[in-house]
Amino acid sequence: MNTPEQEPHPTHQPPPGAGLMNTVRWVLFGGLSLLAIVSMASFVAWRVELGRTAGPSAAAARRTGAVLYRCPMHPSYTSDKPGECPICGMSLERVDAGAETAAEAAAGDVPGLATVQIPAERTQRIGVRLARVEVGSLGEGSSLVGFVAPDETRMKRVQLRVAGWVQDVGINQTGELVKKDQPMLSLYSPELYQSEREYLITMGEGVGAAGHDAGAHDSARERLRLLGVPDDEVARLEREHQASSRLALRSPVTGTVLERNLVEGQYVEADTPLFTVADLSRVWVLVDLYEMDLGRVKLGDRARFTADGLPGRTFAAAIDFIYPTVSSETRTLKARLSLANQEGLLRPGMYGQVDVSSRRGVSSLVVPAEAVVNTGEISYVFLARGEGHFEPRRVWTGTSDGDQVTVLKGLAEGDTVVSSASFLIDSESRLKAAIAGLSAPDTVGAPAGAAHRH
Repeated sequence: MNTPEQEPHPTHQPPPGAGLMNTVRWVLFGGLSLLAIVSMASFVAWRVELGRTAGPSAAAARRTGAVLYRCPMHPSYTSDKPGECPICGMSLERVDAGAETAAEAAAGDVPGLATVQIPAERTQRIGVRLARVEVGSLGEGSSLVGFVAPDETRMKRVQLRVAGWVQDVGINQTGELVKKDQPMLSLYSPELYQSEREYLITMGEGVGAAGHDAGAHDSARERLRLLGVPDDEVARLEREHQASSRLALRSPVTGTVLERNLVEGQYVEADTPLFTVADLSRVWVLVDLYEMDLGRVKLGDRARFTADGLPGRTFAAAIDFIYPTVSSETRTLKARLSLANQEGLLRPGMYGQVDVSSRRGVSSLVVPAEAVVNTGEISYVFLARGEGHFEPRRVWTGTSDGDQVTVLKGLAEGDTVVSSASFLIDSESRLKAAIAGLSAPDTVGAPAGAAHRH
């Protein structure tokens, strides 16, 4: 059976009009390319012509001290007559050419930044404040924060050594004053009663008994002592020969009750904390020191503490301990003062100001910390040159207390720097430097500010 012969490679027939569409596409592409080339050539020719005409005119204006006009948003655009900026449409602002030349002669030394001029009314609107560079020392005249705390060496924890039920509580509230050996509560304890009974038995057998019986008597007496039974209770037991199931718990120190952790009738174990009593006749003042004070403050330095709640009263002392660790949250470490408090005026928790004389360090140039812009690689400030001119100036800084920072290099005493709204001036300075960099090839030999002419 014969089969019809098939073509090995059938060809695809293009749709009608495909050739025409392809020709149109290439014509459009060629036309757009030609238009782009013409536009770029026209722009370059326009810039060259502007550079030829604007450069001599602006340079002459600067030499003769004539008045120039500048766009506040595009500082590189200047004109010798008022009008509007062709870039953004804003009204041009008048600039004194002589001041402009003097300001540009004192250009900043920070890469990527340029000296800018901002009118006085505009600086007021954006909140620009100035500060004078002065000689001083960080910490001088400023106080540290301190708070009163109980003396840990004068605190006692009142606790039982036997389980039982709380009865006859004599201390009913926190903050109550107690005297040494004052009864605080009574404890009903079957375990204590059993121990006293055993002691009476060994005491009876110990009269005229052998040595091993006397040893049992001593062991029973030692057991009562370990259970916290006071000597007067043991003496009563030996005198009356009557065991008691109740034990009076007395205060070990004269002081103030800081903690009370029980109620009458409560069952308590041997490890249950009942009271915390502190002798407040001497207290501590814990002071927060900045990390920069590590090399300034040392043991024995004199200090004065003034409590906020006791205005006019100053307590003098010496630093007797500096804690070895720095807080990861506050980045401070603590120093300690020990103050006599016989009158009871200083109470735990009170805050106040501490003045440490040794914190007055070596004098150096200081500026507000807000005035310094830190990029991570360099630090700089904006120097106020007058007539609204602000020059970026690189600085080398030292220590800081959060409000002020020392300047090691880059400034001189009496200089004036921007202390607020620096980021706004920084933005305009970067914009001017970028525009001046773009226009520099078109105006060889002409000042950067004379790149355009209106």
